[in-house]
Amino acid sequence: MTPRDVLRRHFRSCKRIGSNPTPSKGKKGRKRKACDACVESRTQCDGELPCETCLQRGLKCTLSRKGEQNGKARHNQDEREKPEDSDINRMPVRFLLNYTNPASRRLYDVQQMLVGCDKDQGKYASFGKAEMCNFDSTTEQWMGLFYLFIDTAALEKSDHDESLMYGLADTVELSHTVSRILGLMKHALKSQFNNKGQFTMKEAGTFFSPTNITLFIKAFFEHSYKNTRFIHKASFNVHTSSAQLLLAMALMGAICVSSQDASSAEGYSDVAEHLIFDGSEFGQVLNTDDPSLTKANMEILQAAMLIAVIQESRDDATIKRRIRVQRFPALVCAARTLRLTQTTNDAVGDTGSFKLDRYFYKESLVRAMAWLYLMDSHLVIYYRNPPQFKVAEACFGLPQDEELYDTMDPSIWVNASQNATSHAPTITLKSVIQRLMERDDTRFEELLSQPCTLFGLFLVLGSLHCMFFDLQALGTCVDLSGPFGSLDVALDRWKKMWDVTYTTARPSDMRQSGFMVHALELWWLGKKLIQKPSTICLDSALSVNSTSIFHQMIRELKGFHPLQ
Repeated sequence: MTPRDVLRRHFRSCKRIGSNPTPSKGKKGRKRKACDACVESRTQCDGELPCETCLQRGLKCTLSRKGEQNGKARHNQDEREKPEDSDINRMPVRFLLNYTNPASRRLYDVQQMLVGCDKDQGKYASFGKAEMCNFDSTTEQWMGLFYLFIDTAALEKSDHDESLMYGLADTVELSHTVSRILGLMKHALKSQFNNKGQFTMKEAGTFFSPTNITLFIKAFFEHSYKNTRFIHKASFNVHTSSAQLLLAMALMGAICVSSQDASSAEGYSDVAEHLIFDGSEFGQVLNTDDPSLTKANMEILQAAMLIAVIQESRDDATIKRRIRVQRFPALVCAARTLRLTQTTNDAVGDTGSFKLDRYFYKESLVRAMAWLYLMDSHLVIYYRNPPQFKVAEACFGLPQDEELYDTMDPSIWVNASQNATSHAPTITLKSVIQRLMERDDTRFEELLSQPCTLFGLFLVLGSLHCMFFDLQALGTCVDLSGPFGSLDVALDRWKKMWDVTYTTARPSDMRQSGFMVHALELWWLGKKLIQKPSTICLDSALSVNSTSIFHQMIRELKGFHPLQ
């Protein structure tokens, strides 16, 4: 007999006092209880262990009271009876939710989200100020503040000043370089702002001063480079690079310096887009029958890629649409014209005559093409934009050894180059996808034994999402149970590759991987979409101008309900 039953019998047998009603018979079964963290913060709790709120806030989800501990034991029993994909369902997707949050619309906020995703800082970088204040643990508060104010990565840097290797220390030559940038902008500023051209040029001279250029270029390599790793740092020099590339890099770096600098950079990004995409240099790549992969052609392509990133991140539907339907297709056309879709780093297998300059040149070509493919998958995933590239043309190699490509210390090149040449020749993106989707495990096991970078794995996963988009569109006409099954197998195999790479990756690789370290969240999304392919309504979500629909889709897949 329960205490409630005893109380009911007592009320029936004893004289009632006052107007207290007889307790009703309680419902049988386990009561859903809120966890300790949700009780403390007075936050709605879904009753799971861990609950969704704690998952998103990165907190330890506990039940401390005795009755709740009994419920916890029963909950654990239920967990053992759940299907095998329970780990997928309970996985936190903080980056996807924060990156696509409609409340974060400033360009500075978006870039801070992208550049603040190191392995050490990732737990705290995706939280806003309000969530930082909700941390219940004093240790977590202290560690959060520590990583916000102390750059631990700087402790591992060598004594030499990296700015010396960018050519920024030569103040006389730097003034000439700044003059090249301002000269490039002068005509465009006058034509776009009419009689205000002189006033705008005065402001541009202040913004693109030698001091600021030094600050912006260093900020680019320290922060933005994590997400645009197709420019070789060690061989880069501001005095030998094109004015278009320097302009794009300076704007990208300025976004990461401060909110004020980001606002100024946003004002000049429209001018930069016009100068680069509508300029004669980019037009020559598109309009020449057989353009060669010269340094000038690659630099104008790199500049256009950086400007596309800046413009696509702005909260302007017109600009976003222009990037998707006009600028990015032009980049795809340029990549095909330059035959980047077939480029591989063949310098790796040539151990007899291995040359670093050739290796870096070929690797930069591979990474430029890989980044273009990544941006294509980005537009597919977040905007439901039809993919521009096809899997059949993904004949380019995967990005290789991160340490060799990113190091600024010549003493490391010797050992790193020996490690790079000891690997088998690079494999192409198309061959990796084929091995992931084959029924036979033999070739996949061979693939599993080969080293892969986080950059390469993120690229493969983005390609699988592009395939899912194409299959989903065909699903309205034909039965695709077979292809969907093969894609599901490919995602499971990719997860095995990720587990191997993630557990063996160096801390420096994690710090420099940027948002790619959160690839597992996109894997979760792929698995959920295969389970529920009807989640995305193509008629209403195709090529939208913002990520709000994608954000709502993620919340629904996680079980969040719209606020009333």
